Amino acid sequence: MKKKIIGSIVAIVIVLVLGLIIYNQIIPDEYVPAADEIVLHIQLDVEEDVGLLVYDYCADSREYSGGISNADRSLIKHDSDNIIMWNKEELNKLSDAFDLLVRFRIITEYVDPNYENVYPDDITKYMEPISWKANFGESYFITITGDKTNGYKAVLN
Repeated sequence: MKKKIIGSIVAIVIVLVLGLIIYNQIIPDEYVPAADEIVLHIQLDVEEDVGLLVYDYCADSREYSGGISNADRSLIKHDSDNIIMWNKEELNKLSDAFDLLVRFRIITEYVDPNYENVYPDDITKYMEPISWKANFGESYFITITGDKTNGYKAVLN
């Protein structure tokens, strides 16, 4: 009787492990953009959790602004991977390749996000802008390092 129970448990574990392996092969860990999308993976590698991550960007001379915050008003983890996705329609149907400039700001404390993306100067830390020739259908990886005392830096990897 005990051998049947142990055999059943082993069989269940094997099925679960195989299922997990198959799932990981079918479903990739990384979001793959469609042909009309561009994806930015923003990896935070900073000393402390932050309130908001705000970005101002210019795509073929058109200016936009956006941001990332947690819906539960918690801080964004200091080592989190954050994804931004834009499509051609959101960027006014640009050609497949375009000039992209992004300037990130870290808001060091949580404040309620606003549509104007205007926040108090004493908790706003600007980074130097980064720019590159972007292509739809591609993913780009950006790492943000630093701390609120010494400032932050964004680098396109």
